[in-house]
Amino acid sequence: MKQHAKTAIINSFKDLLNKKSIDKVTVKEICKQCDVNRQTFYYYFTDIMDIFKFIISEELSAEIAQNRTFETWEGGFLATMNYLKKNSKMIFNIYYSSYWPEANMYFANLSSKLLKAVIEECCDKIGVKLKDKDQIFIVNFYRHVFNGLMIDWASEGMEEEPQIILRKLLIMITGSIPRSVAAFINEEIKE
Repeated sequence: MKQHAKTAIINSFKDLLNKKSIDKVTVKEICKQCDVNRQTFYYYFTDIMDIFKFIISEELSAEIAQNRTFETWEGGFLATMNYLKKNSKMIFNIYYSSYWPEANMYFANLSSKLLKAVIEECCDKIGVKLKDKDQIFIVNFYRHVFNGLMIDWASEGMEEEPQIILRKLLIMITGSIPRSVAAFINEEIKE
């Protein structure tokens, strides 16, 4: 029964978020729609944003689970874009809300974790060790590129097909991650 209640809460939240801004979704409304009490809601989630983070973590992780490596990151990027497009009503109802800064920070942290793994794998593959601050710099650079593209795409209404954006991105950065890592190793940057 417990898992059923959690699923019902999640489904109610997603249904409401597909209809209106997250600013207007309340715990009371979620509980009423799925016929659970507030105590049950708070057993699973701390607040409205906690549900959103859970959904993104679970659903997006499932979408990109097979594409978290240096060799397959393009598939992860495309899966993310397709997920956002498929759930565009929900995403827009967060993007145009007071919750956007928190959601954006969550996306940035998620991207950083994924990119850190890709950079570490690249380092292992070419047999080098980066200084922590250099690794953070490279991760942040690519996070800004990827997240910036997605944010711009969302702000423009998600009209361009994700495959086209990926092709353009690949033109711009193909081979750049290994070159970046190698350049940081080969050139001592004075502080």
